[in-house]
Amino acid sequence: MMRSVEEYLGAHEHGQLRNGKSGAKVWAVEGKYVLKYVRKEALSDPEMFSLYQNEARFYRLFQQGLEEELLCLPRVLDVGISDTEIWILMEKYEELSRESINEELLRKIMGVLAGVHVRKVPEFLWRERKEPEDLDDKGIESCLVGWRSVLAEHPGVFDEKILERAAGEFNDILHWHHGEAQVLSHGDFHWDNLLRKKNGDIVVCDWQGVGAGGASGDMSFFLSRLGADGVEIAPERAVKLYCQERRELTGELISSQELLRHMRAANVITSFQFWHEYLHGSSCERVRGIYEKMVMN
Repeated sequence: MMRSVEEYLGAHEHGQLRNGKSGAKVWAVEGKYVLKYVRKEALSDPEMFSLYQNEARFYRLFQQGLEEELLCLPRVLDVGISDTEIWILMEKYEELSRESINEELLRKIMGVLAGVHVRKVPEFLWRERKEPEDLDDKGIESCLVGWRSVLAEHPGVFDEKILERAAGEFNDILHWHHGEAQVLSHGDFHWDNLLRKKNGDIVVCDWQGVGAGGASGDMSFFLSRLGADGVEIAPERAVKLYCQERRELTGELISSQELLRHMRAANVITSFQFWHEYLHGSSCERVRGIYEKMVMN
């Protein structure tokens, strides 16, 4: 058991890998381990601390054998949780290259995600589900203004009817999408959070967003982030593999069409409400990759 991060680092060769945008610190230790450290007072948003606590508690369930092994989790050697600080010491793995993606790797990733989604949600992560709040006229207008300022950087390229339709249908889509079945969700499932073991198995890290959510959220976020990075994967292709893998695990038949529709809804909601904040100065193709996902049909 680690008594303190300072003492541990002082006794082991280490080098800082990165500082997270939120204020978390990450070190490589002796080339074999990764140490993640969070101090509540150092976070840019102290409310983020509860999410790091969820991640640490989630890891601890498996480290202590309180839950059946989840194969895609990194091997965790030590977890420390208090009201002011958190540390997680885990094995170090190889990063994946986007250029390496092929049918075999995509199937493996979809299999990993299906394996997460069929697991029971730990009790401490369950929250009472409330009906989503409509985006009021002021909120809709703010999103419209944000998107129009992005589109104005590429005059004459984009059809604003897509934006107007998303604005008009936003709350209906929001409430329909809320009815999706809840599963164990990673909450931040994207390429940079996927690593590889020496035997080729996929490891998923950074579980701050873990909780109960729809399968479409992890799926659509994964594909939209790849698309924004210039790697386009047809949703139908990914969903087919995902449904096959999930059926292989449980015998459960998942409607690919319903999952695709929920993915489109998730894309409309996320893209309309948030993506305009991150696309200023982006290339036309990057904007197109997000903008044209704001369509349900």
